[in-house]
Amino acid sequence: MTEGIPVLDMVRVSARLEHSNSPLIGSNCPRIISPGQRCKIGIIPAYIHRPGPIGAVSRSGTLTYEAVWQITQRGNGQSTCVGIGGGQVIGMTHLGIIMMLNPDSKTEAIRVIA
Repeated sequence: MTEGIPVLDMVRVSARLEHSNSPLIGSNCPRIISPGQRCKIGIIPAYIHRPGPIGAVSRSGTLTYEAVWQITQRGNGQSTCVGIGGGQVIGMTHLGIIMMLNPDSKTEAIRVIA
């Protein structure tokens, strides 16, 4: 989590990741979860997720949780959900996440919260 980490430190992290195969998700966000796949990175609450065919991406952590909860309450589940954050150092974007989810055979629809 990047909350409380100086911006210049995150700029250095971002620069190092540009030359790697590792994406930066964030900064200042709940991160990523793929329910049923044992993949959870960050503070995103697992108990509101269920495995299913809907991907989700949002800049806001709270809106990510609300969107996921609505999907779950309607009897659907999620393939992968990503909170990309709104910090000063920009990692992956909405479009980058959509491009990641689009070829995923487990994702049939993507809910985008701008």
